[in-house]
Amino acid sequence: QAGKVYIPEQARNAIENFFRKGNLIALRELALRTTADRVDAAMREYREGQGIRATWAAGERLLVAIGPDEQGERLVRAGKRMATALHADWIVVYVETPELLRLSDEKRNRRIALLRLAESLGAEAVTLGGSSAGEEIANYARERNVSRIVIGRPRRPLWRRLFRPSTYGELVAGTEGIDIMVVGGADEASVLRNPFFARSRAYMDLRSKKLRWPGYAVGLAAVGLCTAIGTVTSPMFELVNIAMVYLLAVVLIAVRFGRGPAVTASVLAVAAFDFFFVPPLLTFAVSDVQYLISFAIMLTVALIISSLTASVRLQASVAGQRERRTAMLYAMTRELAGTRGQEPMARAAVRHVSEVFESQAVVLFPDAAGRIRHPRGASTPGSLRGADLAVAQWVQDHGEPAGLGTDTLPSADSVYLPLKGSQAVLGVLAVLPANVRRVLLPEQFHLLETFAGQIAIALERALLAEQAQRAQVHAETEGLRNALLASISHDLRTPLAVISGASSSLVERGERLGAEERKALAASIFEQSQQMGGLVGNVLEMTRLEAGAIALNRDWHSMSEIAGAVLRRLQDRLESHPVEVDLPMELPLVRVDAALIEQVLANLIENAAKHTPPGTRITLRVDRQDDGLLVSVEDAGPGLPAGDPEQLFAKFHRGNTEGTVAGVGLGLAICRAIVRLHGGRIWAETRAEGGAAFRFTLPVEPAPQVPREG
Repeated sequence: QAGKVYIPEQARNAIENFFRKGNLIALRELALRTTADRVDAAMREYREGQGIRATWAAGERLLVAIGPDEQGERLVRAGKRMATALHADWIVVYVETPELLRLSDEKRNRRIALLRLAESLGAEAVTLGGSSAGEEIANYARERNVSRIVIGRPRRPLWRRLFRPSTYGELVAGTEGIDIMVVGGADEASVLRNPFFARSRAYMDLRSKKLRWPGYAVGLAAVGLCTAIGTVTSPMFELVNIAMVYLLAVVLIAVRFGRGPAVTASVLAVAAFDFFFVPPLLTFAVSDVQYLISFAIMLTVALIISSLTASVRLQASVAGQRERRTAMLYAMTRELAGTRGQEPMARAAVRHVSEVFESQAVVLFPDAAGRIRHPRGASTPGSLRGADLAVAQWVQDHGEPAGLGTDTLPSADSVYLPLKGSQAVLGVLAVLPANVRRVLLPEQFHLLETFAGQIAIALERALLAEQAQRAQVHAETEGLRNALLASISHDLRTPLAVISGASSSLVERGERLGAEERKALAASIFEQSQQMGGLVGNVLEMTRLEAGAIALNRDWHSMSEIAGAVLRRLQDRLESHPVEVDLPMELPLVRVDAALIEQVLANLIENAAKHTPPGTRITLRVDRQDDGLLVSVEDAGPGLPAGDPEQLFAKFHRGNTEGTVAGVGLGLAICRAIVRLHGGRIWAETRAEGGAAFRFTLPVEPAPQVPREG
């Protein structure tokens, strides 16, 4: 299908160097993988379209569910071994529930390290969010058509098992048709033995490890206020109504300050209710045992309400955080999408990273040799010299994070993240945080990595766009070069043949030729050499115009003088074409480069003479307009060829490619370039009465005042 034909020698080389058994096996494997991916995508699309939730046992796909406990690394490595043995794709899933979000930094850091470990082992790492880990895992497994789920052995206290089902139980109930494998045993937790966790524990804690004294103080004050209200209203209200006031206070404390202050307020509310309102008053003793049951129910209700309210508050907070992260990423991605060039993209990315993480940031690019250099004209975070610049070079070479808060060169003041493209590391993002908690908190560090990933995608897009543009320019240059060579070779062949024939006649038969014959041969040689010189001159003139090497030598001139000079120069070439000149007497002076405008007129008049039959009239007309002069060269020939008239002014375009008119197709392109240099425009049109008209405009400036004599 590609149309390739191998001659015997090329076939032998191809068999020896390309069509080898190893290459063919690799190509076969790539083809099978591509086919499998396409079939899997088609299957998933069909399942979604038909609303099929049951798992199809069409192939093996493994899902490893990890949590914050110490079994995570064992689960990940066990999943890797199973996936390798089954030749299956595998996914590592972590579910962020409100309960897990209250964990310590150490456990949250463990989760991030486990996800990185899974990605390094070839897994697809996914973080889900929801109120129930089992339900989210089951739904995701059905969506991805997972055949096996690997989880750890549950290690929960008996009292928690009684009141809430385990993740294993939820999976068994919600994953019919999916095999569930439980992995037990202690984990060595080697992923925790690195400086990242030590530094993060030393630097920050999401909850700052301090009691929230304002919340507890407000809770105590709220209980006191409810007691005062109950004392005032006790003659009018029953005890149950006073208890409702305390419950309302507990709910408000839970909404505002969270679980701890709400639980404390619940206990204080029951104690205050018993002490101040249950007889005998001002003592914790009760006259009726039934009050003890009421106290227990009241405390239980208060604890449940405070717990639920705190959970809802936490979920709302988490949703708000996710929304803010999404908004931050969207803002940066949108700006990067509208930016062109790597340097402008780097500046935009640095601005967003600095604002979001309250830090100084810089994007460091490698030079042609792959060495990281200081960005020119940009401030660097901290002291990115010496050892710190060496850290950035290490990140560029290895494609792994390093510096502050990582397990590689953690003594650095800044954190360095690789900007990984699809094929290579494009640069390094260096961040010097003013507040390390804005960067090294687990969620913040993960967000920073996401920022780095988006920056890398944008930079790679810009790089690919530049490469595509260079390739396009190269292709256009090659096309122009080929067109130039083809045109020149075509148009030089005839004059060279004439010159060669005439000169050989002079050499071989010069003594036998008469004076008139020798003169005619010499004139033919001169005419053809002039034509060749004109062709070469046009090429050189176009090159100078495109390179910007021509500086306009503007001065005040009369169009009648310019037209007269052109007609005198073309007198011999216009012997067979009468020329009519229409120049009004009141035309103003124009400030132009006379030599270049003469060249424009000469090219247009000569072009009209070439493409019209002998004896037809050529008209040169100049008219005054509001904003300048309109110069027209009209002929009575066959008119313009079919197509877009603008194409006539393109380089190497010839209106009649099958004719005998010599030329490389640069005359009109030169005219357009010169007219544009003067601030005018040029176009062509077919005349209503027949023939073609080429027109261009020249701007008119106020002429200087000529001083009077005397």
